[in-house]
Amino acid sequence: MIDQILLRLRNHTWTKTWRDGEELARDNIKSDATLQDHHVVWELLKEAARVSRLTYRAPPRTGFPITSSLPDAPDDVTQWQLLSAYLRGEIESLPSSQTKPSRPTSVQIDRAELILYLWHRYSLRRKGDKSRIKRAVYMKANGVRTIQIANITGLTTKQIRTAQVEACEDIVEQINRYQTKLVDRSFL
Repeated sequence: MIDQILLRLRNHTWTKTWRDGEELARDNIKSDATLQDHHVVWELLKEAARVSRLTYRAPPRTGFPITSSLPDAPDDVTQWQLLSAYLRGEIESLPSSQTKPSRPTSVQIDRAELILYLWHRYSLRRKGDKSRIKRAVYMKANGVRTIQIANITGLTTKQIRTAQVEACEDIVEQINRYQTKLVDRSFL
């Protein structure tokens, strides 16, 4: 399994991945900041976390009711009422109760697997309490607010931001390492 991932890392088109990351970073960077390598990798890590969340769903919790059959408020419109109004012709289109996010493409899934491999294998390895710090950075990549992460993990917002930059720089190092193609010169 490891050999397959290493082979995929070596043969991956990192220039296209980097271009896509730069495009994402330009869309989400603050107007007064200059685009740096860790910004690009941060956007790639955020995308990898999102793709992973959409592609590999967790098993459902068992033993708990999903929703109540009673409406939350007296004037709350239920899905059944919307469906019956549609069948009676009172509304023209049937509104969906939940909109699903679009399914990631195979390129995004492949890129996410490689970025998450680099994340798990190489980022923040020199830290002593890496589980708490890595969990904080991954929670931030999943969109949890920094204050909430600080309350959960006990880290300060400055520690979280510093760990985020360091983790991204570790991934940049590995991308640069795998981006350089090794040429077989044994035939010379």
